[in-house]
Amino acid sequence: MRIGTYNILRFQGYPGGAAAAALGDAESSERIDHFVRVFRELDCDILALQEGGVSAAMMQHIAQALDMYLVTIPSPVRWPGQILSRFPVTESRVFSHVVPDASAVPPLSRCAGAARLQLGTEEDLWVFVLHLHPHDRALRRTEAQFIAERVRGQVADCPNVVGLGHFNCTVEEPVHRYLMDLGFVNAMEAVGGGLRPTVDTAGIRFNKAIDHIYVSPSMASRLHSARVIETEGFRHD
Repeated sequence: MRIGTYNILRFQGYPGGAAAAALGDAESSERIDHFVRVFRELDCDILALQEGGVSAAMMQHIAQALDMYLVTIPSPVRWPGQILSRFPVTESRVFSHVVPDASAVPPLSRCAGAARLQLGTEEDLWVFVLHLHPHDRALRRTEAQFIAERVRGQVADCPNVVGLGHFNCTVEEPVHRYLMDLGFVNAMEAVGGGLRPTVDTAGIRFNKAIDHIYVSPSMASRLHSARVIETEGFRHD
């Protein structure tokens, strides 16, 4: 089984000007066909997307072309997530919601949600997709506490859990500590030769590993390999 996470940045493509010229409008058939090819190249059995800010119809076209199940995780603002899966989906949950105070940025304002996938007749898997706040560290601490509570409940419900997505922070922050306290294992640290940068790989600004895949204790022994995709077309300096 291959599991991936990908902040797709609203399917805009890079560089933006060249992508717009080559792929046309935001939901053109050329753009849909392009990203179908991209996802086929990744060849994931489960692929979690962040910032998939396109219409439901476009995502459905992509999922149908790939012959995959689709879960949509709405955002309280404008950064929804999606899960593409070759395994049947039996349940999905959304953890990011609008709050009554319109002046406040709600926790998990990007997206947070989970889908339960049926791997076999007697085995399920929860896939928990995270996209944490990029700038407000105090808000990320609040988000981390919320996520830890939900993940703890999911592990109690089903021992097989994958937590993945765009964490927007380094491994020193609370969300990582909470997951490790629950026995979760970082795939890159365990079988990928260590953390690698997933943003600004030329060192322009961050040069940090802020996208991650964690697996619950029941799955740790089943990890074989992990890597950051850096082939042509996936790396942008």
